[in-house]
Amino acid sequence: MVKHQCMIRIQSAYPHLSEKERKIADYILKNPEETIHSSINQVSARLSVADATVFRFCRRLEFKGFQEMKITLASDIAQDRRLEQSGSRYKSDEVMGLAEDVFRANIRTLENTLQIMNSTLFRKSVEILSRSEKIAFFGSGGSSLVAQDAFRKFVRAGILTYAPTDDEFQMLTVSQLTARDAAVFISYSSADKQLLQVVKAAQTKGCPTIGITGFMKSSLGERVDVSLHTVSVETEFRPESLVARAAQLTLIDALFVSVAKARQKKRTPPVDRFEDVLMQG
Repeated sequence: MVKHQCMIRIQSAYPHLSEKERKIADYILKNPEETIHSSINQVSARLSVADATVFRFCRRLEFKGFQEMKITLASDIAQDRRLEQSGSRYKSDEVMGLAEDVFRANIRTLENTLQIMNSTLFRKSVEILSRSEKIAFFGSGGSSLVAQDAFRKFVRAGILTYAPTDDEFQMLTVSQLTARDAAVFISYSSADKQLLQVVKAAQTKGCPTIGITGFMKSSLGERVDVSLHTVSVETEFRPESLVARAAQLTLIDALFVSVAKARQKKRTPPVDRFEDVLMQG
């Protein structure tokens, strides 16, 4: 099993950490080398917090303890050094240098998301979507584009699929879902109150819910039945939420391929007939 990266976990969980936990997170992010050569007692003394607080911080990031966190952090540092040594191919070309930064940020975003992916939760999501009669995708903000992309993919797998964009139609769509269907909610920040209301409405109908968000702990993640999350690498001209789009789209791709394969084993999906209609049209 691939070890989850320490920096990724800290950045993903950061918005939902307590004040003392953020103090520890800030210290580790600014002083990774010093951290891996320190004991839990030394770190707690430097930050004027209890050893137990540092230990709870590590457990919150899903490490067994401080030692496991240090081992993973050391691996992060080694990886960063390898990237620094590889350097840029376009040191004297500003335009191509910026293009390279975009590609590298997207590549790192996909690699980081794959690293932190929970295989159990991913399989559970595939299982829910594979047996669903209808699937509704709901996106918040820029993630609404990801929901539309998901709609175009899943409808080709022979599944009755929806991706309403406006608030009224989102509530109308969710009112028609049942326990035999599925609702997928996509939001980087997971702070959209309207989207959380739609989640609540889906659950009152007994409909299984899946969330795709940008944080390990989030309002959306805590409300849905299954929570998947992405991580992203911020660049100078693109905030994390925009870079995360690449990871969201790729995660949807992975779900689609897995669901299409699972449904194909049960019965032949009407994809060919659908494509014939497109060709004739």
